Amino acid sequence: MSARHDRSILFPGIGPEGQKRIEASAIAFVGVGAVGAAAAEIAARAGFGRLTLIDRDVVEESNLSRQFLFDAEDAKAASPKATAAARRLARIAPGVEVRALAEDLDHVNALRHLKGHDVVFDGTDNFETRLLVSDASRALGLPSIAAACVGSEGLVAVSRPPKTPCLRCFLEVLPPAGSGPTCDTVGVVPSLPLLVAAAGMTEALRLAVGAETSPGVLTWEVWNGALTSRRRFEAARPSPACPACGEGRYPALEGEGSSSAVRLCGRDAVQIRPRDPAPPDFESLARRLASVASVRRGEGILIANVDGVTLTLFEDGRCLIRGTGDPVRARAIYDQYVGR
Repeated sequence: MSARHDRSILFPGIGPEGQKRIEASAIAFVGVGAVGAAAAEIAARAGFGRLTLIDRDVVEESNLSRQFLFDAEDAKAASPKATAAARRLARIAPGVEVRALAEDLDHVNALRHLKGHDVVFDGTDNFETRLLVSDASRALGLPSIAAACVGSEGLVAVSRPPKTPCLRCFLEVLPPAGSGPTCDTVGVVPSLPLLVAAAGMTEALRLAVGAETSPGVLTWEVWNGALTSRRRFEAARPSPACPACGEGRYPALEGEGSSSAVRLCGRDAVQIRPRDPAPPDFESLARRLASVASVRRGEGILIANVDGVTLTLFEDGRCLIRGTGDPVRARAIYDQYVGR
């Protein structure tokens, strides 16, 4: 243990033994956006021994108002978020092992990427991936922390199998899809992700030292009047009707809800996932596109501007198409200029 953690050690809830347990813990972050980036920085500074950062996106200028691990150079280079975040964390906490995965977590790789961690922190922005994280964590017997914010509202929920509900169970008692605001419609208060990340990582610290975590779903409202918080569904238990908790079946790991073309939340962008993913030949593709597009290389990516959109291809075969929110048009552009 280094001197940088002496204040944590002085705190009775952690102490020397608790800090040793934190430093022996591994945490996976799925989504390194506004909440996930702040949470990953807290984890590194708190001394978690191993961090895995999983994110499918790149840094853009619009991220910089609230995503605290990134800077203008990352946005200019369109660096993959996982890579840029890992680079920054290596400077913040050199003794922490940080692994960056600039990939899309899916039903094929989820168990492989999350296995071997002590806790999973879900900072994603869509329910397809959230359900996948929940199912994969439950299948591996790992505690998971779901953290989210939209507009002026934040939310944190801890799932500890088999004692507490998974995300699917909570969704049975939450408002139906489409009844609330989204990041597309109301944006987000730029300071809110820090509050949500801090609360979520406090739960991760409790898990690491062996303390009890908070029950139910903790929510905040930070703008309308005074900052308020409340806890909901404290007595909730795993539902017998839940396929994961009640039947031991994990629909998201079977591919349910997955799609090859996904519109990104809050963005005029679509991700295309090839049906038969394979590492792209960046050199050949750059030569082929050079006659019709402006092409440049980045950290593990190739970027091409063509037909009023920007294509960003990753080493895992995915492509982000920015400049359209229409999955049909995005797929057509991908097939026209990338193909297979």
